[in-house]
Amino acid sequence: MVLLIAACGTVATPEWSEEAQETRVAQAAIAEELTLVAPTLVPTDTLTPTPLPTETPFPTNPPSPTAVVVTATPVPPTEAPVEAASDAPQGDAANGQVLFNELQAQAGFACATCHYFNQEAQLIGPGLLNVSVRAETRVPGQSAYDYIHQSIVNPSAYVVEGFPDNLMPKIYAELFTEQQINDIIAYLYTLK
Repeated sequence: MVLLIAACGTVATPEWSEEAQETRVAQAAIAEELTLVAPTLVPTDTLTPTPLPTETPFPTNPPSPTAVVVTATPVPPTEAPVEAASDAPQGDAANGQVLFNELQAQAGFACATCHYFNQEAQLIGPGLLNVSVRAETRVPGQSAYDYIHQSIVNPSAYVVEGFPDNLMPKIYAELFTEQQINDIIAYLYTLK
């Protein structure tokens, strides 16, 4: 059930007959009505807003120039530049990612066929997430870069415990150029 109430016009103010105007009920109702329409605060002047600042095209008080004395500072001798360690991959990681995921016709599969790139768990070969960190500890005295490089071109040189030898094909030294191997290693360094 829906009840709609509508009205047009204004609310009518009750008018009391002369005899009823003097009753307590009428006087209370009249007093209440006057209270509802009477202002409760004394009106105050409206404040004028402060004008916004204007921009000047140039400073009104230009800064005074200060004298600067230039003196020569001796430069201490430097050591010969240190060459990048062999552990820094010198490849293109974006190209390495393409090579890692690309099917190699002569091999019949891609690196991604046997290796997870986003976890350390074993797929067929070891997962390669954080491989650059793990590779630092595999062979004492061998850098992570050298270990990963050797694992690609000669996978039987060091076999991680729990993995059989000859699991990884030994054709990648012939399949990839040295630059492509460096690109793949640069990509593997990004897997963290």
